[in-house]
Amino acid sequence: MTARFIALDWGTTSFRAYLADGDGRVLHSMAAAEGILAVTDGRFEQALERHIGGWDKALPVMAAGMITSRQGWIELPYLPCPASAADLARALHFHQTASGRRIAFATGLSYRAPDGMPEVMRSEEVQVFGSLGQGVSHFVTPGTHSKWIATEGWQLTRYATYVTGEVFAALKDHTILGRLMKPGPEDDEAFARGVKAAFDDPAGFLHRIFAARSLGLFGELAPESIASFLSGQVIGSEVAHAIRDNPRDAEYMVLASPGIGQRYVQAIRLAGLKVRYGDPQAIVKGLAIIARHAGII
Repeated sequence: MTARFIALDWGTTSFRAYLADGDGRVLHSMAAAEGILAVTDGRFEQALERHIGGWDKALPVMAAGMITSRQGWIELPYLPCPASAADLARALHFHQTASGRRIAFATGLSYRAPDGMPEVMRSEEVQVFGSLGQGVSHFVTPGTHSKWIATEGWQLTRYATYVTGEVFAALKDHTILGRLMKPGPEDDEAFARGVKAAFDDPAGFLHRIFAARSLGLFGELAPESIASFLSGQVIGSEVAHAIRDNPRDAEYMVLASPGIGQRYVQAIRLAGLKVRYGDPQAIVKGLAIIARHAGII
């Protein structure tokens, strides 16, 4: 396999780069905890070269994620849904760096929900475009801000956002619910217990999560299992709400790293839905598709 382009997934807290062939197959990758908020004084080009300076500068670079947000390198307006990979290709913004790299920045998508609230995303849409054609039309992208995404044909039509990862981190690190927690392996049984509690009482989130402390105080939940239980409560609350507005007879695909991805697969199965785990590097395939539409590769 021959490298045809460089894919960048540059988010709020992390930087990921992939050397890939024309079909989006990864030949080499690297990651760093240098998301856009860690880059000072707008020195994005310098940060980029620190990480991929040894990669061929003649290769085109395809970039997606929060790098095109207001806090990123170049802010790009969102494209409204419905939208396709071809639409993103037509909206690419090209930039030549001082070091000689040609970067194509892919923007994100917006959606106006039936309740009037606006939704925005950057990068999840590229993951989905890299996963179409596998007989699945509904996708879940776990993370700091989880998305439940619906497609029709080759278009992304609608989605909903859940601040699940951010809420879990805040509860664990900044409230009394995390005081009894101790590090330990993930506890599938405790996680499932939390998920089922959420399904049994979808509206009782603020009441239910106190059990992460009280069960620990009474020795009914091991300190090493409290985080898994609380994670189940938070993710279960997301799933309980999301399945109200999504078809129960559809098959869902989870796009995420293996750890959090398998948690979501477990929770969605507990809800009685059909689900499978997708390619955690689907964003590279998505960027390859956009690049081909644009004639870049």
